[in-house]
Amino acid sequence: MLGSRRTVTFNPATSKYSVLFAGKTIETVVTDKASVIDSWLCIDCKCLIVQLFYVDYIPDSLKNFLMDPNFTFVGIEVGDDIAKLRDEYGLNCRKHADVREAAKNKWPGRFRRPGLKDLAVEVAGLHMKKPRHVVMSNWEARNLNDSQVEYACVDAYASYKIGHKLLIEN
Repeated sequence: MLGSRRTVTFNPATSKYSVLFAGKTIETVVTDKASVIDSWLCIDCKCLIVQLFYVDYIPDSLKNFLMDPNFTFVGIEVGDDIAKLRDEYGLNCRKHADVREAAKNKWPGRFRRPGLKDLAVEVAGLHMKKPRHVVMSNWEARNLNDSQVEYACVDAYASYKIGHKLLIEN
Protein backbone atom coordinates (compact mmCIF):
# COMPACT_ATOMS: atom_id res chain seq x y z
CA MET A 1 0.00 0.00 0.00
CA LEU A 2 3.00 2.25 0.19
CA GLY A 3 4.22 2.06 -3.38
CA SER A 4 6.31 -0.85 -4.58
CA ARG A 5 8.24 -1.27 -1.32
CA ARG A 6 7.44 -4.57 0.43
CA THR A 7 5.34 -3.74 3.46
CA VAL A 8 4.07 -7.19 4.46
CA THR A 9 6.21 -10.10 5.55
CA PHE A 10 5.04 -13.48 6.80
CA ASN A 11 6.98 -15.55 9.30
CA PRO A 12 5.96 -19.20 8.81
CA ALA A 13 7.65 -20.19 12.08
CA THR A 14 5.27 -18.00 14.12
CA SER A 15 2.37 -17.73 11.63
CA LYS A 16 2.50 -13.95 12.10
CA TYR A 17 2.57 -11.16 9.58
CA SER A 18 4.49 -7.94 10.06
CA VAL A 19 2.86 -5.00 8.32
CA LEU A 20 4.98 -1.85 7.99
CA PHE A 21 2.83 1.28 7.95
CA ALA A 22 3.54 4.87 8.95
CA GLY A 23 6.89 3.95 10.46
CA LYS A 24 5.37 1.29 12.71
CA THR A 25 5.51 -2.47 12.45
CA ILE A 26 2.09 -3.86 13.22
CA GLU A 27 2.20 -7.48 14.29
CA THR A 28 -0.75 -9.23 12.67
CA VAL A 29 -2.38 -12.64 12.99
CA VAL A 30 -5.10 -14.00 10.71
CA THR A 31 -7.08 -16.77 12.34
CA ASP A 32 -10.13 -18.96 12.33
CA LYS A 33 -9.23 -20.58 15.66
CA ALA A 34 -10.93 -19.56 18.90
CA SER A 35 -7.81 -20.34 20.96
CA VAL A 36 -5.83 -17.76 18.98
CA ILE A 37 -8.57 -15.17 19.52
CA ASP A 38 -8.25 -15.71 23.27
CA SER A 39 -4.55 -14.86 23.28
CA TRP A 40 -4.53 -12.02 20.73
CA LEU A 41 -7.18 -9.52 21.70
CA CYS A 42 -5.24 -6.28 21.85
CA ILE A 43 -4.94 -2.78 20.38
CA ASP A 44 -2.36 -0.31 19.03
CA CYS A 45 0.44 -2.14 17.19
CA LYS A 46 -1.18 -5.56 17.27
CA CYS A 47 -3.92 -6.53 14.87
CA LEU A 48 -6.08 -9.64 14.99
CA ILE A 49 -7.98 -10.50 11.83
CA VAL A 50 -10.65 -13.01 12.81
CA GLN A 51 -12.22 -14.99 9.99
CA LEU A 52 -15.56 -15.48 11.75
CA PHE A 53 -16.91 -17.29 8.72
CA TYR A 54 -14.62 -20.23 9.58
CA VAL A 55 -14.44 -20.08 13.39
CA ASP A 56 -15.75 -23.26 15.01
CA TYR A 57 -17.04 -21.36 18.06
CA ILE A 58 -16.83 -17.82 19.35
CA PRO A 59 -14.94 -17.65 22.65
CA ASP A 60 -16.25 -15.72 25.62
CA SER A 61 -13.10 -13.59 25.54
CA LEU A 62 -14.19 -12.07 22.21
CA LYS A 63 -17.76 -11.54 23.43
CA ASN A 64 -16.48 -9.90 26.63
CA PHE A 65 -14.03 -7.73 24.69
CA LEU A 66 -16.79 -6.43 22.42
CA MET A 67 -18.99 -5.65 25.43
CA ASP A 68 -16.24 -4.05 27.55
CA PRO A 69 -17.28 -0.44 28.28
CA ASN A 70 -13.61 0.59 28.32
CA PHE A 71 -13.30 0.08 24.56
CA THR A 72 -14.93 2.04 21.77
CA PHE A 73 -14.92 0.39 18.35
CA VAL A 74 -14.44 2.89 15.56
CA GLY A 75 -14.65 3.09 11.80
CA ILE A 76 -16.57 4.57 8.91
CA GLU A 77 -20.23 3.54 9.27
CA VAL A 78 -19.10 1.10 11.96
CA GLY A 79 -22.72 0.70 13.06
CA ASP A 80 -23.34 -1.31 9.88
CA ASP A 81 -20.45 -3.63 10.75
CA ILE A 82 -21.78 -4.07 14.27
CA ALA A 83 -25.26 -4.85 12.94
CA LYS A 84 -23.71 -7.52 10.70
CA LEU A 85 -21.84 -9.03 13.67
CA ARG A 86 -25.10 -9.13 15.60
CA ASP A 87 -27.26 -10.47 12.77
CA GLU A 88 -24.83 -13.05 11.40
CA TYR A 89 -22.91 -14.16 14.50
CA GLY A 90 -24.99 -13.12 17.51
CA LEU A 91 -22.23 -10.78 18.71
CA ASN A 92 -23.00 -7.49 20.41
CA CYS A 93 -20.80 -4.45 20.84
CA ARG A 94 -21.35 -2.05 23.70
CA LYS A 95 -19.64 1.13 22.42
CA HIS A 96 -18.88 2.34 18.94
CA ALA A 97 -18.28 5.61 17.13
CA ASP A 98 -18.44 6.56 13.48
CA VAL A 99 -15.22 8.51 12.82
CA ARG A 100 -16.76 10.24 9.81
CA GLU A 101 -19.54 11.68 11.97
CA ALA A 102 -17.08 12.54 14.75
CA ALA A 103 -14.91 14.49 12.28
CA LYS A 104 -17.91 16.29 10.79
CA ASN A 105 -19.10 17.25 14.29
CA LYS A 106 -15.66 18.47 15.33
CA TRP A 107 -15.12 20.51 12.15
CA PRO A 108 -18.53 21.52 10.74
CA GLY A 109 -18.31 22.42 7.07
CA ARG A 110 -14.77 21.07 6.63
CA PHE A 111 -15.84 17.70 5.28
CA ARG A 112 -18.79 16.69 3.15
CA ARG A 113 -18.51 12.89 3.20
CA PRO A 114 -14.91 11.94 3.94
CA GLY A 115 -13.73 8.38 3.56
CA LEU A 116 -11.23 6.62 5.78
CA LYS A 117 -8.38 7.50 3.42
CA ASP A 118 -9.27 11.22 3.66
CA LEU A 119 -9.60 11.14 7.43
CA ALA A 120 -6.37 9.19 7.80
CA VAL A 121 -4.47 12.05 6.14
CA GLU A 122 -6.41 14.96 7.66
CA VAL A 123 -6.79 13.70 11.22
CA ALA A 124 -3.92 11.28 11.82
CA GLY A 125 -1.34 12.24 9.17
CA LEU A 126 -1.41 8.72 7.72
CA HIS A 127 -1.17 8.12 3.98
CA MET A 128 -2.93 4.95 2.95
CA LYS A 129 -4.04 3.47 -0.33
CA LYS A 130 -7.20 1.51 -0.93
CA PRO A 131 -6.58 -0.40 -4.17
CA ARG A 132 -9.87 -1.35 -5.80
CA HIS A 133 -8.64 -4.83 -6.72
CA VAL A 134 -8.03 -5.52 -3.02
CA VAL A 135 -11.25 -3.88 -1.81
CA MET A 136 -13.23 -6.00 -4.28
CA SER A 137 -11.30 -9.24 -3.68
CA ASN A 138 -12.69 -12.40 -2.07
CA TRP A 139 -12.73 -11.65 1.65
CA GLU A 140 -14.31 -15.02 2.42
CA ALA A 141 -11.26 -16.87 1.08
CA ARG A 142 -9.92 -19.44 3.53
CA ASN A 143 -6.44 -17.97 3.11
CA LEU A 144 -6.20 -14.22 2.70
CA ASN A 145 -3.39 -13.03 0.45
CA ASP A 146 -0.71 -10.56 1.58
CA SER A 147 -2.53 -7.61 0.00
CA GLN A 148 -5.71 -8.45 1.88
CA VAL A 149 -3.86 -8.84 5.18
CA GLU A 150 -2.09 -5.53 4.63
CA TYR A 151 -5.33 -3.77 3.66
CA ALA A 152 -7.26 -5.09 6.68
CA CYS A 153 -4.41 -4.29 9.05
CA VAL A 154 -3.86 -0.75 7.72
CA ASP A 155 -7.62 -0.10 7.69
CA ALA A 156 -7.91 -1.17 11.34
CA TYR A 157 -4.80 0.76 12.41
CA ALA A 158 -5.91 3.94 10.63
CA SER A 159 -9.37 3.67 12.20
CA TYR A 160 -7.77 3.23 15.61
CA LYS A 161 -5.48 6.25 15.20
CA ILE A 162 -8.29 8.46 13.84
CA GLY A 163 -10.61 7.40 16.66
CA HIS A 164 -7.89 8.05 19.22
CA LYS A 165 -7.29 11.57 17.86
CA LEU A 166 -10.99 12.44 17.67
CA LEU A 167 -12.29 10.80 20.83
CA ILE A 168 -9.41 10.72 23.30
CA GLU A 169 -6.98 13.50 22.44
CA ASN A 170 -9.71 16.17 22.40
